[in-house]
Formats: sequence, C-alpha cells, structure tokens
Amino acid sequence: MKRLLKKICLVSAVGLLPTIFIVFNFSSHNQSEKFALAKAIKSEHIVGTTQVQNSLRQSSVDLKQRNDAGQDKETEEVMFPLKKPGYKECLNTIEDESQKLGFYELQPGNVICSAFLDFRFTEQAFIRLITFLPAYGEQTQLYCHFFDPESQESFSTVVEIEELGTNLGYAYQGFLSTCELPDEIDSYTLCSVNISTEPEAYYQRTENTKAIPLYLVNRKINTRTYSLCVPPISGHLPPERLVEFIEMSRILGVSHITFYTSGVTDDTLATLRYYEQRGSASILAWEMPNYISANIQDNGQTTALNDCFYRNMERFDFAAFNGFDEFIVPLHEKTVPKILEKINDEDVAGYCFQSFVFYAEKSENEDSKSPLFTQKYTSRARTPTNTMSRCIANLNKVSSLDFNGITNPAETYYAVHNMEPSLGYVFHYEKCYGNCNDSHQDLTMERYREELETRVNKTLNALRKLV
Repeated sequence: MKRLLKKICLVSAVGLLPTIFIVFNFSSHNQSEKFALAKAIKSEHIVGTTQVQNSLRQSSVDLKQRNDAGQDKETEEVMFPLKKPGYKECLNTIEDESQKLGFYELQPGNVICSAFLDFRFTEQAFIRLITFLPAYGEQTQLYCHFFDPESQESFSTVVEIEELGTNLGYAYQGFLSTCELPDEIDSYTLCSVNISTEPEAYYQRTENTKAIPLYLVNRKINTRTYSLCVPPISGHLPPERLVEFIEMSRILGVSHITFYTSGVTDDTLATLRYYEQRGSASILAWEMPNYISANIQDNGQTTALNDCFYRNMERFDFAAFNGFDEFIVPLHEKTVPKILEKINDEDVAGYCFQSFVFYAEKSENEDSKSPLFTQKYTSRARTPTNTMSRCIANLNKVSSLDFNGITNPAETYYAVHNMEPSLGYVFHYEKCYGNCNDSHQDLTMERYREELETRVNKTLNALRKLV
C-alpha cells in the first residue's frame, strides 16, 4: 500500500517584532492541485512556538467576540476545531456517538458511516473508514487531520480507498477508506478523526470537514465463542421466526449478533430490543440517505457487513456472516467453535462453508410435530449452491470481505480454506424455485430440537409478558 504521510505545522518567527500570520487562500485550488500540494509537503515538519500558539488562541477568542457582535462575519469558522480529549472522556462516548452509525455527509455523494482504529499491524496503525462514494468517475481526494494539543502540532495523512463487494451498474458503492495514524498522535486518547476534502489542516472549514467519532471497545469477550453479523433487515419478521434464529445461532456457539435495521416493524424491533438489553445483540439503524439507498446494490449489505467486521475486531477472534434464514452447522461437533479449535491455522484468514438450500414451505418433515422451521423443513438440495458460501473470518487476519467470501486477507500469504461438507455446511432455508424433486432428507437439526424448543418457548413467554 502506498503510504503518504505529511506533517503540517504552523510557521512563525519569534523576536522583537510582533508575530505575523500570513494566510494563503487555497480554496480555489482544484482536487489535483490539492493532491499535488499534499505530496509536495509530505515530509515538511516545522514546529510552531508556544508564543505563536497562544497568539493564535487569543486571536480565535477575539474573532469569536467580533462575530458575536456582528463584525467580520465573513471570517467566521476559519478553522475547523481540532481537539483530543482524555481516554476516560472517550469511553464516555461509547454509548453515545461511537456506537451509532452517523452517515456523515462530507459533500453530496461522499458519506462516512463509521470510523475505527486498527492496530493489527506492528509497523503501522490505521484509521479505517466505512464509506459510501460514487461508483463511477473521479473520486474526491480525502484527508485525515489530527491535532496534538501537547506539541500544538497538526498532522495530516492521505485517505486511500478500496471497493467493497461488486457493483452491477449502481451509482453508489461501499468503500473501505484508510489513512495512516501518525506516530506522533497518542491513540490512547484519540476519540475522533477529522475527515476533510482540504489537504491543509489549518484550512479546514465546517463545509469541507467532518469530525467522525471513533468506535471504541473497552473489553474483549470470551474468545471460545464467536460473533455473527447479519445483513440489513427490513419489514416484518415474525417473533417466533426471529427468536428461533437467534436461539439456534446461540446453540451453535454464537454469543453476540449484530443486526442492521431498515424500517422494521415495531414487534420485530421489540424482539431485537429484548436481546439487546441482555447483551446478546446489537441493533444499528441502517438509514442511508435516500439518494444512496435508491442507487446502491442489495441495500448496501456488503458495506454493513464490513462495518460489523470492524466493530467486532477488538471483541472476538472470529465472526460469521450470514442471513437470518441461514445457519453454519457442524456435522460431528455440537458447536462451530469446536471445529475452529481443531482446524485453526495461524496462516488462514477464514473458513468458508458451502451452502445447501432447504426447501421451506414445500417439503415438511411429517414425523416432526415441532412448529419450529428448522425442525419441519428437512428436505434439501443434493448439491450445494457454490455462489452462496458463508464464511467465518479470523478478525485479526482480514482487511475486508464480501457476503459470499473473504476477498481481502490482511496479508498476501494468508489463505482462505473452503471447508469440506463432511465437517459442516450452511443450512439455507428458502422457498423452492424451479425443479426441486431431486432432494435429500437431512435430519441433522433434530439433535438440537429439545434444547431449541425450550429456549424458544422461554423467550416467547418472556416477550408476551412485556406486551
């Protein structure tokens, strides 16, 4: 990866003469000129004195007073505020800003969903941004700006972008946008990052810069379990079906599920809230700007899954990615983590399982009296659907992924293993389309029936009492 790091600092002269500030206006420069400027000053590092910084702060106070009095209005918000509070203050934002999806619009067509610190590489730390950008045409160059209040220096790095998933002609697409974290910035006290179209930190304005809160994690969850990321859901999901999905996933070894909701019904949201309050689920509102949601593939599901990937990176060793009608089921072990314990390889970025379609609403198991869909529908296709693999990623060894595969391991030598069906495969429940006569009766799920029924009934009874 091409890495560009530029350090921009205030230039001043201290002597008998008053300090003079010379401000150049770069606002009329086009993007190519700005990018050239960023590269030209990449290695420049000139430190401003304390006297100059005090003068700058006093000038800002005087400027605000004049603005409050209605004077010099054209000079309002010359600089976008750069600040860095303490670590405790950062932790206080966990339940407020950093946990949410902000959908910060830097300019029309450039939207930032979330930001994360990535310390997985010993030689360099990164800021990872989950973004929506135009799929075609020249991209607007973005920059990360940082400020160190102790040294009174500003540092800036260039944002590089990588497409997420595929795009079949839609106007917008998800991107993983990355910038380097300067060595001079103390990440322990970093709460947010300023993202701007302006390469110069001292020429940030509210119209070209957004302060994006960084997602923060204070603890790591039991690594003997794994997390699950579910693509955006919408509309009505019957509580019985949703509870069965969550409880079956938990039986298989999942301890936490991240849901992205887009216009779900009240009863669906109430079911999810029940699990959220018990620490078993997270709910994120997937409310993209209308002009993007109408012009992006699959409701931006690949973008949501990569956001989920980075949210779980510091909490779990592994995460799975599948829909609410799918389960990764081991054949010889009770739980998926048991498989991972046996086959885990330090040079493997993830494990992908083949998917078999189980014909929901067509062939029911006549011997089963259970109302649960995983127990009723046992007729499946004899051959797997190769284009619908579902993967479990080692979160320390992946940079980005697609719904159907791990597309970008963190290192080129990391492999992705395609699992043999004899170890386990994906149970995908959907309606039968086309010729479904060539089917096979698969009773694997029967071994979970008693435990699953107990869990589902207990939860549904608890939900009824809340109504």
